[in-house]
Amino acid sequence: MKKFFYFIFVTLFIVTLSINSKADSHQDLIISEYIEGSSYNKAVELYNGTSQSIDLTNYSIVSFTNGASLEAGDGYANELTLAGNLAPGETFVTAHSNANQVILNQADVTGNSYAYNFNGDDAIVLFKNYDSDTRQGEVIDSIGKVGVDPGDFWGDNQTKTQDMTLVRDFSVTSGDQDLTNNYSPSEEWIAFPTDTFDYIGTHEEVEPPSNEVKDEYIRTVDRIVDGDTIHVNEPILGETTIRFLNMDTPETYHQSNYAEELILEDPNHSQKYHGELAKDYLSSLLEPGDEVVIKVGEEPLDTYGRVLGEVVRTEDGLNTNLELVKEGYAATYFIWPVGSMETYETYQNAVREAKEQQKGIWSEETPLMELPFVFRSRYDDRALYRYVANSDTGMYYLPNDWNEVPVDARIFFADELTALNEGYEPAFEREPIIADARTAPIGTNVTIEGTITHKVVSSGKTNYYVQDRTAGIVVRTGDLEADVGDRIRASGVTDEYYDMLQIINANAEVIEKDTTPIDSTLISSTVLGETVEAQLVSIEDVEILSVDEHNDYTAKDANGEFVIDNDAGFLTVGETYDEITGVVDYNYGEYKIMPRSEDDVIKEIPLQSIKFAREAELDTRVHIEGVITAAFYAGGMYNYYVQDDSAGIVVRANHFGAEVGDKISAKARTEEYFGLLQILPAEDNISIVEKGTGVPEPKVITSDSIGESLEGQLVTIKNFYVECEDGFNNYQAVDSAGNFVIDSDTHLVGVNHFYESITGVLTYNYDEYKIMPRSEDDVNEINILSTSAKQLVELANQFGNEFLIKQIKNELEAEINTKGNTSQHIDSALHHIEKALLKYRNSGKDVYLKKIEHELNKLLQHKAS
Repeated sequence: MKKFFYFIFVTLFIVTLSINSKADSHQDLIISEYIEGSSYNKAVELYNGTSQSIDLTNYSIVSFTNGASLEAGDGYANELTLAGNLAPGETFVTAHSNANQVILNQADVTGNSYAYNFNGDDAIVLFKNYDSDTRQGEVIDSIGKVGVDPGDFWGDNQTKTQDMTLVRDFSVTSGDQDLTNNYSPSEEWIAFPTDTFDYIGTHEEVEPPSNEVKDEYIRTVDRIVDGDTIHVNEPILGETTIRFLNMDTPETYHQSNYAEELILEDPNHSQKYHGELAKDYLSSLLEPGDEVVIKVGEEPLDTYGRVLGEVVRTEDGLNTNLELVKEGYAATYFIWPVGSMETYETYQNAVREAKEQQKGIWSEETPLMELPFVFRSRYDDRALYRYVANSDTGMYYLPNDWNEVPVDARIFFADELTALNEGYEPAFEREPIIADARTAPIGTNVTIEGTITHKVVSSGKTNYYVQDRTAGIVVRTGDLEADVGDRIRASGVTDEYYDMLQIINANAEVIEKDTTPIDSTLISSTVLGETVEAQLVSIEDVEILSVDEHNDYTAKDANGEFVIDNDAGFLTVGETYDEITGVVDYNYGEYKIMPRSEDDVIKEIPLQSIKFAREAELDTRVHIEGVITAAFYAGGMYNYYVQDDSAGIVVRANHFGAEVGDKISAKARTEEYFGLLQILPAEDNISIVEKGTGVPEPKVITSDSIGESLEGQLVTIKNFYVECEDGFNNYQAVDSAGNFVIDSDTHLVGVNHFYESITGVLTYNYDEYKIMPRSEDDVNEINILSTSAKQLVELANQFGNEFLIKQIKNELEAEINTKGNTSQHIDSALHHIEKALLKYRNSGKDVYLKKIEHELNKLLQHKAS
């Protein structure tokens, strides 16, 4: 027993000594964790690493909004006073009251004031003995630089104060007490993806997250979106939306429901019918709360940023992707690279058997009229562009000839060059293309045609950068006089010059002078490589980091670093450029962008009106400013409705601190989401220009004015009636000019009600324009029994006497228990009102208005009784 007691005593002594030795290195509190995530997921954690309990009464956390300084009255400094005692080795967490429950479970204090609702560009300071009048106190720790608005965040894309969780390096034992230094969070903080909550509530040594993409992730199902898309509980590679890999189920987005009698006649109804069946079947396989394994594809993210993966139920190992194919709810859908050929064959065998057994979409009785990818092309009015290869024959076909390849042997390729590189041959006749030359063995005699995008004279010969719809190549010759924009034909032998493919000793001629110029292809730094060699490309949001003695400029975009070959030296280190264009060259062991002239460098896109952005071709990069009139959270981001004096547009972005009434600036390319025009700026390209400028007055319209010209704007419609609701929160309404739709997920209007006015932004979805109110303040209802006789006349003129009388009776019956004489009196009064309305319309005499008032007062007496 004595030995056992001695062992416990020594152990406790050692543990206590260990704790004290760590605590002794801290002189005061530090900020140990910072969460700035999606929506209201915001928290600050304090850690007591000293050996003594600390009374928090004298401490305050202050957020300095958008560059507010230490000078009283300069911007907003939002103080959160603290209370209680914090024991050694313990943490104290402050959090927004609407944060994720995981955060709230660890929170010691919550709220929704500006002190809790900070953003990535707001400095956070832990003070002792802070005076809010003078903004002075003893600085204990800080995040950011007080008095400076960095735009969106401090740091870089890997470690920043926006859309990330920052955990203080455990080796840091004292706070950052310099509020004016150039703040860089990577020096003391470990960054984790958006909405990482694993470490809140404790402060321990943590391992930095691995940037390596794992093959598998274990997650919990949050909800089913449709037949091939789910949401999971926590992000994978920063994304919670999982798009099922290797298969494709029919779509449901295009309409709210289907008509049974049309599923064999109308492809839209057929698509919706089978799409709902697929969603229902997936819902029978997976429920919210189920644990699943996500097997990520070779390319882990699709063009929409969704994770591509197979979803396997952990309880029994059921591959739900494959199960949907087996049971005929999905077609196989393979886009190169397909990954494991064994997996490919498994899925293709499954779809072959489903077709043979006429299951689901392959049924002879109720077949799917269009495969999903064909439907999307038609419905979204976008041409098919992927080439379709037959894995059995080794041939590939034009995009519109997809039906030449059976579904169980179908592989899609983004372009001919990729298909040729993988050994496939065209199944159609065509002229030689540059992709043929690029995939031929070195030393092959080839002939190409293409347009010159750039030319460089070297050692008495000219390198012509030539491009067609498939690829680019360098044609080197001394026997051609041609200019950029000319279309040429060239024959020669392929060779490599320091690994740069070219056609040498070319016999070339000009086919056509000054043709339509080749448009550059927008790429990111990660794409810069052989697939775009010799092509004209553009990269956006480029920061110049350094330059060497050979005029090779190291630059970076949002995805990483790359090199710009700029012998003319018209770039400046330290500057950021909206866009840089050039041909892709290869020399000294690396790919480089080579701008042709200063015209290829755009320092900053000039500010344009929203009307210009709306009228520009899709995929045009625009720069707009406007006031936010509404903000709706959807699909993990916000749809900000922004308008200026000329028009309105949707700006889709993560929360960046802006509120309704703020003026913002945004740069991005225009695109459409199911017909709704929008821009999706990168986080570096959206910012607040001015806080609280005020929402512009809504434009008063009638239903016949609703259309594309008002899309994205704040509008008001007056005097209308809501007739019905379709079960998807779309309310059919009618005003003096016709019918319109109100989109209100929060049910701000009701069926069979009159309204004096509704204000909202004009949006577009499911093939129609809709007014979307923001809050109950946007809706003003009419109580008919409380209206004046004059208002009743106006309503009668708009909706008809018979309709109005019926609505008055409905209101009365809802509030009065009519029986006997009461019912007769009501019918009599309504009869007199109807006659008076008719006579007033014919004569305009006020005596009939008085008659209406008299009868209304009688009805109101019955209502009061």
